[in-house]
Amino acid sequence: MSAAEDDTELRDLLIQNLENSGVLNKLKAEMRAAVFLAMEDQDRQENKTPLINENLKKCLNTKDGRLMASLIMDFLQVFNLDFSLAVFQPEINSVSSGTRLTRSSAALHREQGDVPNHHQTAPTKARVKSVSSVVCGC
Repeated sequence: MSAAEDDTELRDLLIQNLENSGVLNKLKAEMRAAVFLAMEDQDRQENKTPLINENLKKCLNTKDGRLMASLIMDFLQVFNLDFSLAVFQPEINSVSSGTRLTRSSAALHREQGDVPNHHQTAPTKARVKSVSSVVCGC
């Protein structure tokens, strides 16, 4: 085998190992989040008007829309999808009507009677996993 073939085989083995361990996907997610946040930061520095997703804005102007966004944030936090959350939060908060969405938003909606109050506190990790297994079979 030549040195070039050895390098190619080593590279392929390394890529396969990183994919199998989940490291490569995590690095890709981190890179996507970093690129998105850098672009957003540059737009802010240049005082550019942020692009507004009108459909998302309409959705977030409703109680159900804000609740849905809060539940998605809960899901991302519970399952430690930090890079997805790092992209999701600025996108959601840049179009929401002055109301910053947080993890406790879902609990707040329950307290205000906007959704059935089956649980008195914000969902626990076990509860979110339970709901996730029913909803998405994971």
